[in-house]
Amino acid sequence: MDAIRSVLEAIGAVVVAGGGIAVIVYGLFKHLAVKWLDAQFAERLQSLQHQHQRELEGLRFKIAALLDRTTKLHQREFETLPEAWSKLNDAFWQARSTTSVVKQYPDIDRMTSPQQVEFIDGCRLQTWEKDELRSAETKNEYYQKHIAWHDLNETQNKSRESHIFILKNGIFFSEDLRNAFQTIDNLVWDAVVEHGMNVEHDVRPMEREHIRLLIRDGEPLLKELEGKVRERLWPKEQVGL
Repeated sequence: MDAIRSVLEAIGAVVVAGGGIAVIVYGLFKHLAVKWLDAQFAERLQSLQHQHQRELEGLRFKIAALLDRTTKLHQREFETLPEAWSKLNDAFWQARSTTSVVKQYPDIDRMTSPQQVEFIDGCRLQTWEKDELRSAETKNEYYQKHIAWHDLNETQNKSRESHIFILKNGIFFSEDLRNAFQTIDNLVWDAVVEHGMNVEHDVRPMEREHIRLLIRDGEPLLKELEGKVRERLWPKEQVGL
């Protein structure tokens, strides 16, 4: 700007002096000023374009990182969701069976000797329990009492496995799905703990508050969760593909 001001002052002096030289100088100045303005505009435009390009690249990087993270999260959800559903189903139906008041047991006392041998050898009791069962006067009573502990242990293991898996992987699920899993998981666990107390302390009559909740609410909630899991794994827009 100082350079232009100096030139303007010089032109002013020439114009005052008069003559054709003034017209020539003015035309020359006009030409140079236009070129200078064009250069300044081009430089400014280039600077803005460079700045915008940097901002655009930064935005592209953020979008790419977000898409990559989202893709990885969805992939992790896709891998863990079916397994979580499978483990919860195993825990639920095992709990329903174990806590049921209606159970069927083999009538060992009425078996023939060969039948008893085959049954006892193949049952789930420990070796020492099988030995005691063979010599028990009332085999039905002994078997039912001891197999209850094995049923409880198996049910606790399945419930614990499902519970831990949901705790570890629920972070990859949507909040709605995670809450649905945890609701059923809590129903199962509470019922199993209550049944365990009944078995351990031989409670009579048995406490069944949480077991009743499992029976009443468990299956409808499991059916509802099945729909949510199916919808998550098979979005509506993919149906028919």
